[in-house]
Amino acid sequence: MYVKHYFNFNIIYFISWRLVLWSLFTGLIALISYEYLDWKWVAVPWLPVSLIGTAVAFYVGFKNNQSYDRSWEARKIWGGITNSSRSFGASCRAFITLEQASETITQNEVNAEVKTLIYRHLAWLFALKHAMWQRTVWEHQQIDSIRQRNYFNKRINFFSFDEEAASCLSSEEMTWITTKQNKATQLLDRQSQHLTALKHRGLLTDFRHIALQNIINELYTEQGRSERIKNSPLPRQYATSSAIFILIFTFLLPFGMLKEFESNGPELIWLLLPFNLVVSWVFSLMEYTGDYSENPFEGLINDVPIQSIVRTIEIDLKDMLGESDLPERIKPVENVLF
Repeated sequence: MYVKHYFNFNIIYFISWRLVLWSLFTGLIALISYEYLDWKWVAVPWLPVSLIGTAVAFYVGFKNNQSYDRSWEARKIWGGITNSSRSFGASCRAFITLEQASETITQNEVNAEVKTLIYRHLAWLFALKHAMWQRTVWEHQQIDSIRQRNYFNKRINFFSFDEEAASCLSSEEMTWITTKQNKATQLLDRQSQHLTALKHRGLLTDFRHIALQNIINELYTEQGRSERIKNSPLPRQYATSSAIFILIFTFLLPFGMLKEFESNGPELIWLLLPFNLVVSWVFSLMEYTGDYSENPFEGLINDVPIQSIVRTIEIDLKDMLGESDLPERIKPVENVLF
């Protein structure tokens, strides 16, 4: 997630250089054909070009709305995960008590059970985070996108799941979880089994057990929503059609402006180049914005900062346990928060 008010020049250049080259290419093709090759027939009437531009603007606007909805929904989902995680930690500490224990057990043992639950929840967060970072075939594979990910990979510690989970799970659980396909799902299931075992030991009343299980169910719901966005792309017909329509419009645009600029004087026809560049850039940038907003978990600069969110939850839960050696909050790297 980019955290400054506006993109800096380097990012604008990174986004725009291909768009600028394309507009210069189409403008020069139109001018050379019309002026130097004397192909006057290439001057397209402005009316059909403007009609195409209007249709494209509506279509790209619709796609951008849908892309933004996906991005904002993803952020709301991880906001819900944050709230449910804090509720789970606080509820574990408040509900798991010695009041109705059916066996002799000390408060330190109860605290150890609470810590196990909370640390297993942290492992769940790490598992879900890493699942969201896995690449899918419809996410951006262009050279610029790969270069961007590699650039930040060298500047930020993106730990593997095993590295992060090893500090949260026992060796037995680590061996067990490596055999599972969907690690996040199986960790939540183990949480449910653990809560049931605590109820049988009298450390949880029926009501408190149900309350904690409801939070587990909320976490399942948020996980499913996050997986839905990750594993279901914006329908490819919208992405494909939008790119084709922009390509057609920006190619026809300079041919439609030839007579418009020539009517102001033959010497002013070269003004077509800068105006074509501006109009093409605006339309292409709208398409670019929607295209790079539809996948909020692919590791680019405008994605939901799930690493930062998970670290915030980790700090809060460990602080609840009274631990003093808390990890630092994730800080932006070159104005980008992951």
